Amino acid sequence: MQGVERLAVEGYDEVYRVDCGGSVAFVALHAVIAGHAFGGLRIRPYATEGAALDDALALARAMSHKVVLAGIVGGGGKCVLMQPAPGVDRAACVRRLGEFIEELGGRYSTGPDLGFLPADDLALRSVTRHVACAEMAGATSRGVLACMTAVAAPLRRVAVQGLGAVGRPLAEQLTALNVDVVASDLVPVEGFRCVPPEAIYSQECDVFAPCATGGVLDGQHIARLRCRWVCGGANNPFASPADAQRLFARGIGFVPDVVSNAGATIVGASNVLGEQALVPQRLAALGPLAARLCARAAAERRSTYEVARELAEERLAAFRAN
Repeated sequence: MQGVERLAVEGYDEVYRVDCGGSVAFVALHAVIAGHAFGGLRIRPYATEGAALDDALALARAMSHKVVLAGIVGGGGKCVLMQPAPGVDRAACVRRLGEFIEELGGRYSTGPDLGFLPADDLALRSVTRHVACAEMAGATSRGVLACMTAVAAPLRRVAVQGLGAVGRPLAEQLTALNVDVVASDLVPVEGFRCVPPEAIYSQECDVFAPCATGGVLDGQHIARLRCRWVCGGANNPFASPADAQRLFARGIGFVPDVVSNAGATIVGASNVLGEQALVPQRLAALGPLAARLCARAAAERRSTYEVARELAEERLAAFRAN
């Protein structure tokens, strides 16, 4: 396809820059295992192409870890589309990207992610078969809740950052369990006790649940946390790997996001592989997996972030060897 440039990036199986006719997308396949890489399509404003590429690369690696830790034989990928400017035909950009995904022949299966709208789903499905079911956020929120209850029970108060596709059902499920929920969103949501976005970090609670964009836990925000655990639906919540160590140094537990928010990945990948019957079993395993990772990290006096990455890389190496 014209307008596609393959980029050489160490440690990644395939990376592409795709000219979408009015916008640019990056498709990063970190690991294609047994012919498959799974990961959603994110659409958001990026200041530069470099920022979009960096996001795609980081998310694709996290997806590989998420897939293998869930016990699925496959790898991870990610696609980010720079949000088309006003006046640009967004549907045409999405279709152009979808045509390229179709040309990959099933090596990459995508699905909804941050900024992905119902209209984008229609446009994408019009040109490619390799799109997971559109509604998977419910599985993600249930997985987050299962991990919370596995490591942080009893839950009395939870601070939920972001009341979107994952954060809102999570807040509703917690409320149904009589957990006190304090939340934040860019626009306060009726029916929830909301505080200004910057105030959510300093709420006294059992669990801080980041469920919006990634990169929110930097040194400044970590210093303000008043929680026992961090467990949420956002991908890559740390601004940098060093911030994972900052959280650990504060004595705050962390359920790795590649476990806590794996619900949608489990549903999407299992459907692609014809393993729908395994979805309940794989979802049920998330809580116990989180508990085991946290116990191992405590025994080894290391951060769960480090332990999870190590285990995931071991599993990836084993899959590649086979």
